Amino acid sequence: MKKIATQLALLLVLAVGFSACKKDYGNHLAPLQDSIAAIPVTVTNQVYFERFPVVTTTVGADGNGTFSIAFSIPADKGKIKEITKVATGNSGVEYLQSNLYPNYLLTPVAGNGTNTITFSSDLNAVRSYVTRLNAVFPTLPAGSTKTAAFAFTGTSTGGAGTLTPNANAQTPNQLRFFFLITLEDGTQLITTEVDVRLL
Repeated sequence: MKKIATQLALLLVLAVGFSACKKDYGNHLAPLQDSIAAIPVTVTNQVYFERFPVVTTTVGADGNGTFSIAFSIPADKGKIKEITKVATGNSGVEYLQSNLYPNYLLTPVAGNGTNTITFSSDLNAVRSYVTRLNAVFPTLPAGSTKTAAFAFTGTSTGGAGTLTPNANAQTPNQLRFFFLITLEDGTQLITTEVDVRLL
C-alpha cells in the first residue's frame, strides 16, 4: 500500500511539473500555432481550395483562355490602391521581391477605392511573360534563381511545355501566381499562391 501511495505521489509531482513548464518561443511561433496575417487577403472567386485558392480557365481551340482573380481584405484594414507586381512559377515570391526580374504586369492594376480588386488576364499574357522572363535570365548575376514561369507535372494535351490541360484530369495543369498588393497607406502585402487551373 505504501509503495502504491509513493508511486501516486511521484506521478502527481511529475504531472504538476510538466504542466507548469511552458517554453517561451519569443517572437517565433510555437510548433502547433497558426500564423495569421495581420491583414488577410482573400480570393473571393475561388472555385476550389487545395492548400491554395484555385480559379479555372478553359483553353480554347486557339490556345487562349481568360481568367480573373478577385481579392478582398477586411473592410476595417484599409483600401487597396493597386496590384503592384505579379509573378508566376515556383520562384514567384522571389520574383516579386527583386527588381532583377520582370513584372508580369506592364502597368499596375489600379484599385477602385475599396477593399476589393480584380486581376484579369489570359494565357497569351502568360506566354508573353515567359518570353520576357527567359530574356532576362542570361543577364542575371551568377547564383540568381532561374526557374521557369510554369512547369507542369503531367503531359499537356498540346505537348510538353505548352499551356494546355493535362491529359490526366486527376493531376490538372495549374499556373502558380503570386501578387504584391499595395494599400492606400503604402502597406504592401504578398498574397498566398493562387493557382489557375487549365481546363
